[in-house]
Amino acid sequence: MVPAPPRRAIWAMLILQVAIGAALIGMDLARPAPPSPADLFAPATVPQMRPYRPDVRPAPGTDGPQMRPMPARLEFAHEEGRVAVTGQIAQGDAARFARFLEEQALRPDTIALDSSGGVVAEALLIGRQIRALGAATEVGGGGVCLSACPYLLAGGDPRRVRPGGLVGVHQHYFGENSLLPAFLAVEDVQRGQAEVMRYLDRMGIDPRLMMHGMETPAREIYILDAERMEELRLVTEPVQAAAE
Repeated sequence: MVPAPPRRAIWAMLILQVAIGAALIGMDLARPAPPSPADLFAPATVPQMRPYRPDVRPAPGTDGPQMRPMPARLEFAHEEGRVAVTGQIAQGDAARFARFLEEQALRPDTIALDSSGGVVAEALLIGRQIRALGAATEVGGGGVCLSACPYLLAGGDPRRVRPGGLVGVHQHYFGENSLLPAFLAVEDVQRGQAEVMRYLDRMGIDPRLMMHGMETPAREIYILDAERMEELRLVTEPVQAAAE
């Protein structure tokens, strides 16, 4: 017969579990509240850095703070050789995108992006599909391409950002667990970062794009200016030229 564990050991395990639970609850309560829509385009103390809200986007023809909801998953619409891709990137969206193209028998010339980002793995899959199509990618004036969305932009050839379009990057989570990612999933994080850098290199994008993302907390977004996008080859033509 296996002897029962000492009562002191049982109490120690219970206390440890309670302590861990309390610590996780405390971390969750300590998280800052999401920024209000009015904050998203307020003057920043760090140049080009803004609060990040994946669930909202600028209203058409404005640069904020008037906002409208961002769909919880990607929505697709087709018009005259263009496919508009709008919303947050959710699990399964790559398969939905492929199915949309197949059902509509589409081979679009341009993929127009307006997305606040989302699941990195899905973004990489969609970016590869866009490259296989041979389509251009574009962020229109008043549109956003944030977080994981630039990986969709990277899939296009050519790649354009219209004046007034916003492209931004920040740190990503590469697993289901969003708590303590650097402590509980270091290997997964590093593997995910390596995969993103490999993807960018294959798409002809300077992997230094990752530097801005890795330096920016997940609750903020680093907005890339036109000069930086051109330098990193995230766009293939000058932003002002894209307006013509």
